[in-house]
Amino acid sequence: MPGFLDLPLELRNHVYEVLLNEELGRSFRGVMVVSEHYVRNDLPLRCYRGLLRVCRQTHGEFKQAIQHLVAAKRLNYEFDITFSHGRPYFSLSWVQFAALSPTINQLLINVDLRTREPLRDGPRESFVPHEHELAHLLEHSPTCFAKQLFDYIAIFLKTLANLLFQGNPHFSVLYTERMILNLRTPTKVVALGGNGHNPITLSRRLRVDQAEARKLHNTMRNTLQITSNNFKAFDANNCDRLFPLIQIGSLRFATEGVIWGEGHNLVLAHDDFQWLRF
Repeated sequence: MPGFLDLPLELRNHVYEVLLNEELGRSFRGVMVVSEHYVRNDLPLRCYRGLLRVCRQTHGEFKQAIQHLVAAKRLNYEFDITFSHGRPYFSLSWVQFAALSPTINQLLINVDLRTREPLRDGPRESFVPHEHELAHLLEHSPTCFAKQLFDYIAIFLKTLANLLFQGNPHFSVLYTERMILNLRTPTKVVALGGNGHNPITLSRRLRVDQAEARKLHNTMRNTLQITSNNFKAFDANNCDRLFPLIQIGSLRFATEGVIWGEGHNLVLAHDDFQWLRF
């Protein structure tokens, strides 16, 4: 049988295309510590990265296949981030991660909210969290969901940049063309009955009603707006001092896929996001 490099280039490119578009196996992991070490361990880095080390030819061809994906505006990342009312951490599930690239066409982050999230341990009265805990999570504060969300995104982008730099010492810019924060309809736990049994095992999760969803989304929208409006201004003439330069072309806010807010030219500077000032 012929070796891989004996195949026509068209067939090798087809193999690269299949690998780059392979679906991810969904996993749902709690994130209790936001650090580069934990973020990197959660990245769905594919086994095909070994192809980059086989030989110079496969390395060059595979890198070119990634560039073609970027040129076709199809290099997208997507993950679900879930904040749970009553739990001291959020959860993450990757949906799409094509390949490491210094240019990302779109980063879509679906923000889920679970209200009345019961804990599996502790006395029975701890199963249903208090309403003030939901307010602390959603309303603008140093520990609200928006602060946790942007902290995670910042560490995530820095992790990508460090991985790219390890693979290419000439790497200097990580550019995300479009980032979308999409709020999805919150869900809640509904008990199905008791008879003295554990209410966790006799419950299911449903979407909240429209009125409650609207109220929760309005609070979350206000918090996202306040948080992003509080980003400082960064002088665009000083971008050459940032290494690596991590930039987002446009930041969009959406609810169930409908865009309701947008900002442009965001950079990660001094461990925080800042708006570029030209």
